[in-house]
Amino acid sequence: MSLHFILNQSGEGVIIGPTARLTLLPQSLAIFQTVDDRAEVTATRFVGNEVHRFLVLSLSADTVARIFRGGVVIPGKNYGLLRRWTERERLLYEDMQNVPVPEAAYPAWFQAKVLEILSLHLFHHKNETQPLFCTEIKNLVHRHVRDALQLLRGRLDLPLDLSQLASDVGCAPHYLSRLVSQETSKPLSLHLREMRIEKAVELLAGNRLNVTEVALQVGYSSLSHFSKAFALEKGMTPSDFLKRQRL
Repeated sequence: MSLHFILNQSGEGVIIGPTARLTLLPQSLAIFQTVDDRAEVTATRFVGNEVHRFLVLSLSADTVARIFRGGVVIPGKNYGLLRRWTERERLLYEDMQNVPVPEAAYPAWFQAKVLEILSLHLFHHKNETQPLFCTEIKNLVHRHVRDALQLLRGRLDLPLDLSQLASDVGCAPHYLSRLVSQETSKPLSLHLREMRIEKAVELLAGNRLNVTEVALQVGYSSLSHFSKAFALEKGMTPSDFLKRQRL
């Protein structure tokens, strides 16, 4: 049984264990435990503009028990916790990156830092007011999805550029793609198609543009592709839609 602490300074990634999955966001603290040290745990970094910088501390449960003489109870199952950094954790990360003591003092200094990390995070603080990061993650996820769809709506005449869209909302491309699918049960490509056809319906109903002009306005250079997309969304071709409008 092992306990793991991750101070994620920048970049995004995901940790996947047998019964726990944690998505690492910038300035976050992750704590997770594996009951069976033989169980497979994988960590993947999301591709993005930020360099992924993080620190990992791993200890066996027996080591933790010896340090605190059994005074701390670690749950007997796999679990994961993720929350935003506090100011103290930011300072911990900076200290670990810029050790302020001579090399001869490294063993004692790092041991003291390990004890500090364990003491801060393995005991309940009565006056703890830091919200669980799961709520913040959910809010951030909603913001990423909302912002991405809003930006997409303003770019109907442009091809879907996932890398640029992800950069504009502040996360990694694969992460954004997965978030949108999870939150809306629909991939970005289908959101774009739906938005384009809704705009096309509005333009066609205005009777100012013909079908080809409307197709170009909403990002389709091929009339056949536009007609197919229109039929998939509305159950009729653009020409049939116009005929119904004139009835």
